[in-house]
Amino acid sequence: MAKKIVSTTFCLVIVSIVAMTLFGTHANAQDAPVVTADGPMINFKVLAGLIIEGVVFSIVGLIVLMIGYKVFDWATPYDLNRQIAEENNTAAGVAVAGVLIALGIIVAAAMGG
Repeated sequence: MAKKIVSTTFCLVIVSIVAMTLFGTHANAQDAPVVTADGPMINFKVLAGLIIEGVVFSIVGLIVLMIGYKVFDWATPYDLNRQIAEENNTAAGVAVAGVLIALGIIVAAAMGG
């Protein structure tokens, strides 16, 4: 399960980086991608910077989400892991999902997304 999550996250990061490179706006006009009749020409210097930026933001975002989950787990009077995994408590799962979605929106807004 964890491998599937990591591979899906990796694929989403790569797709978003390529989309930012091809269609994004750049502060420096000479770093901007050039679109010719044959299609867009990718500036690999910009692409490398966006890959590094995407990986760093992804790692920071995941760390913030993990910390937020632990804080929410600490604030609740029961063990969320046991409630969700062993007792199949749907309400606890929905509460955790809501917290993670809310934190994800906040992290995305804070990172300029």
